[in-house]
Amino acid sequence: MIDSMFTVLKTDGEEQEKAMKEVSEKLELLEEGVKELVPDGSCPIDNESMGLLDLLFCSLFGSQKVPEEVHGMKMIHPEKTPLLYSRIAAINQLPLVIELTPPHDKMVSFLKVFRENALKSSST
Repeated sequence: MIDSMFTVLKTDGEEQEKAMKEVSEKLELLEEGVKELVPDGSCPIDNESMGLLDLLFCSLFGSQKVPEEVHGMKMIHPEKTPLLYSRIAAINQLPLVIELTPPHDKMVSFLKVFRENALKSSST
């Protein structure tokens, strides 16, 4: 999953589309796993009940709007992966996560530079 996400970020064109398809397939598989863990779709979360899986979700997808802004592709769709989408949205509203998340504009700037450098190095 992480390899495919990085490929989406540092490529363009057909290679990027292929990587995005891989990410989408893996996210749909992850959604199915979440359905098994939370069959009714509800699992309240707060700073005290955040588990290892929530930390993983936050690490990988918490700032999902940043790469969307940088490369223009939406990874987490509320229609395709509603449980994952709602869980990540709930995690992002936790006071602890808000406090520890770097400012959006700084992350966008960082990823833009990363992407530009990756695209330059792949074209040389």
